[in-house]
Amino acid sequence: MSNQQIQKVKVKRLAHVGLWTTDVAAQVRFYHQVLGLDLHTTAALQAERDLELDEANVFLDLRSGEQCLGFFNETRPTASNGRKPVPRSQVHHLSLAVDSDAELAALAARLKMAGHELTLQPRANDPEQGDTLWLNDPDGNLLEIGVAVDDMFAHSTSRGYSARLSPVALQHVALYTGRLEEMVEFYTDALGFDISDWLLRESAWLRCNSNHHSLMLTQGTSGIDHVGFAATNGPELLHWADQLSMHQAPLLWGPGRHGAGNDLFLRFADPDGVHIELSAELQQYFDRDVTIPPRLWHTRATALNLWGGLPSWAREEAHV
Repeated sequence: MSNQQIQKVKVKRLAHVGLWTTDVAAQVRFYHQVLGLDLHTTAALQAERDLELDEANVFLDLRSGEQCLGFFNETRPTASNGRKPVPRSQVHHLSLAVDSDAELAALAARLKMAGHELTLQPRANDPEQGDTLWLNDPDGNLLEIGVAVDDMFAHSTSRGYSARLSPVALQHVALYTGRLEEMVEFYTDALGFDISDWLLRESAWLRCNSNHHSLMLTQGTSGIDHVGFAATNGPELLHWADQLSMHQAPLLWGPGRHGAGNDLFLRFADPDGVHIELSAELQQYFDRDVTIPPRLWHTRATALNLWGGLPSWAREEAHV
């Protein structure tokens, strides 16, 4: 592969999000009952049929069979400033994907040339499938980069029809960062993301495929803001609101329409307090051979909700 091809290779999608938790069983139960996700059975879990969920790191699948979330037992030592525990990010890792082994090798070469420290380690979700690239972004978030699973294979493992609602895809992850410009530079220069929208000095929406964004970055204390899943369409969001109410999972925000991305959305929280966003009708880009400049938003209210109405955490000024 030529140097020009090496420079052009880019990440193609967000594969899954790994989260720390102190109660794996509660998280699995919530995401299965409320979001319709299924427990992914690995060879290790099959070998230990009596293994309790609280003792295992587990992954959850969409109905298509594609893995989307991983939950990892909180094993990190408690950090303290001498008076009280220091809050830590709930992000265990983010998994990103390229299309082929050749692209993965090319991306590794570019990252090494740029001075990024890489390691080859077993896959987080299935160690028997070989090694993937691991590195850290400027905030220290652990990133895994591997080759995307063939879509035809993923869909062949479908669980079949169910009347229960379930997201159709993992759409995006939103992170807080104390290094907004440095993080944007890393994800665009090192991994090939494009900037779709800016909320000046506060937030950036980054895309790596036709979706308006797969990653959102907002100025603040490093950590996770929310995980976004795609719903089939706008009317389905109303059925989602009914389903959430049935499971006593109150809406925290929405229904609304984001200005950046122009998608309909609603938001709620899982048992650990991690926000989940369901989104429909997200803006699409088909700019493979076209350079499209980012849009610049000047006010938070219109960038985050064209219909008005911001919750307290969205009304607060960004820490810049």
